[in-house]
Amino acid sequence: MRMRGAEAVVSKGRLLGRDVVFKDRASKGYRIAELDERLRRERTRAEARLLHKAKLAGVDCPVVLEVEEFRLTMGFIEGERPKMSALEAREAGKMLALLHSAGVIHGDFTPANLILSGKRMFVIDFGLGFFSHDIEDKAIDVYTMLKAIDEKSGEEFVEGYKTGNPEHKTILKRVDDVKKRVRYAQ
Repeated sequence: MRMRGAEAVVSKGRLLGRDVVFKDRASKGYRIAELDERLRRERTRAEARLLHKAKLAGVDCPVVLEVEEFRLTMGFIEGERPKMSALEAREAGKMLALLHSAGVIHGDFTPANLILSGKRMFVIDFGLGFFSHDIEDKAIDVYTMLKAIDEKSGEEFVEGYKTGNPEHKTILKRVDDVKKRVRYAQ
């Protein structure tokens, strides 16, 4: 398995007898070399911190085993993308709510970055993530998922997201504002 994304190359390997995923941040030839190295180094470390904070918040995600200059080594999760049934959509909403309560913005929270392994759902690829308590950032995260799923799944996702923190209702109101802005921008 080897996949190339916009920011990194992800490959499967073995470390100490277990399956792992290597995520190597690719060099960008169009950037000044010093800037490229600094950005890649900072983003690699930031993703490791985001994964750690997500775990502390109670969200299932890959275990970071090693952080190198431009590489993360993480535990491999066997599974598949969820089909976003009502139950899966609600669970995804709960997971994003936990992330947001911990100040973690995923940056690309869609079914493509979820893995269903048995009965557990995992969140992967925090490469575009960052830390923020801003309602707008959280609303954009919610909106990203709502754009990626059908309306019925979206309703279940929102129900899952509402649980727990009263701030999430405020965030959902902001999602409506984000939708309006996006509609007029197209």
